[in-house]
Amino acid sequence: MKEYKTISEVSGPLVYVDIDEPVAYDEMVEIETPDGEVKRGQVLESSDEFVAIQVFEGTEGIGQDASVRFLGETLKMPVTEDLLGRVLDGSGQPIDGGPDIVPDERRDIVGEPSTPTPASTPRSSSRPGFRPSTA
Repeated sequence: MKEYKTISEVSGPLVYVDIDEPVAYDEMVEIETPDGEVKRGQVLESSDEFVAIQVFEGTEGIGQDASVRFLGETLKMPVTEDLLGRVLDGSGQPIDGGPDIVPDERRDIVGEPSTPTPASTPRSSSRPGFRPSTA
């Protein structure tokens, strides 16, 4: 797990962090504020020098003195039949007052990239709705 205290900017729901080693796109992040509050986020952009993180719980209280931990995994969802009928927030946490969820397993929700069907090669060079001139 990589940890940094190199926040360079906070802009709306985004936090920009200077880095010195690669961080993966979609990697999950925990940001700990100086008062101990931990907020979760996800890497939206990654380069050799910085990453842009979208913070799920808002950026209030996050300053340049906050600590950023890269968790080395993508967002995973607990999977169990106990989820049936439950109400969850956008991060998969229960908000219905029911018991804690004890997952049978955790599954990646990002999924595999889809490969679109390749476009077919046109049989003629004319555009639809236009006829070549015969005059």
